[in-house]
Amino acid sequence: MQDTQGGQTSGSGNVDKKQYKEVADVWGKLPEKERERIRQELRQKMSAQDRAMLEAYIREMQNRPDKK
Repeated sequence: MQDTQGGQTSGSGNVDKKQYKEVADVWGKLPEKERERIRQELRQKMSAQDRAMLEAYIREMQNRPDKK
């Protein structure tokens, strides 16, 4: 098993907490089309390196067998 490695970027770290809380509070109630629009918007704000790490993580999670 590989260990997780920290990021190497030096972004400002500023997050619009209000926006993220609003999205988190209603995420499960949103239509899939709206959730995908929000995902795309968030990805566009990421650095290329962070976006690549996120996409690799998602691919890895999709390939894991369910642990029920």
